Order: sequence, then structure tokens, then C-alpha cells
Amino acid sequence: MLTVRSSGQNQFYPIVSFFSNFASTSVLIIIIAFAIWKYFKRIVNAVWVIFVHFSSMLLALLINWISQELQLSRSPVLVLINEHVLATVIIILIVLTIILPTLVDQEVQLLTILLAFLWLGVVITAQLYEGKSSFTGMLASLLVALVWWEIMRIIYFIRNF
Repeated sequence: MLTVRSSGQNQFYPIVSFFSNFASTSVLIIIIAFAIWKYFKRIVNAVWVIFVHFSSMLLALLINWISQELQLSRSPVLVLINEHVLATVIIILIVLTIILPTLVDQEVQLLTILLAFLWLGVVITAQLYEGKSSFTGMLASLLVALVWWEIMRIIYFIRNF
């Protein structure tokens, strides 16, 4: 019974990891940006969404590179940022901030919020289960995503897109 449960989980978590990796989330962000452009008729908002996503991925690469360089020089090591969690949090924040207010039905809004946090929980569980990151790496990814989102949101409101 335990091996059946384990083999099912071994098949489920790689699928979750695939749909939360950089390439998959980039495709999703481009689709969201295209929808924003078509629905709101604002190309600047669509470009801003794409910029937020790709700049957050560059920030994660920079932090991970610095952490690895510190590890090679035997200095105190920073925690490695998990790109899956970072990208998922950025997508969730984009959906909750830009798309959610356009939904008229409150039940659909609540369902969207619940599904967003459920997906985030599944992505975090998949990354922890597969051993791709530690709990502190997950927490660091969440915090970096939130800080980066707030910086980008300030720029968004200053520029008044």
C-alpha cells in the first residue's frame, strides 16, 4: 500500500514542477499579458506584467549566483531562491491584483483566491517533496517575491499605467 501511494506521488509532483518551472510560467505570463492587452486595451500594462515576471527571474538568478560564489569562497551562504515558488507567487499576485477586480461575481473571486493559494501550496509541497529546496529556501522565495512585487507595484502606481 505504501509503495502504491509513493509511486503516485512520484508521478504527480514532477507534473506540478513542470507547470511551475520558468518556461511554463513564462508562457502563462505571456498569455496573461496578451489577455490584459486585448481586454483592457493597454499595451503598457501587458509589458509591465512581462517585465515583472522576467525581472523577478533575473533577480532570483542573481541571488543564487551570489550565494554560490559566497559558498565557493567559504563565506556565510545565503539561501538559494527557488524559481518555481518565486514565479508562482508573482503569477498569483498578478492575477489577484489585476484580473481579480474585473471579476463581477464574488463567488468566482473567492474561488480564484482559494485556487491560487491551493496551487501555491501544491507547488511548495512538490518542491519540498522532491528535495529541490529547503523550507528556508521556500520562505526566502516567498519573501523575495513579495518584496519584488511591492517594488514593482510602487513603480506601477508612480507611472500611473
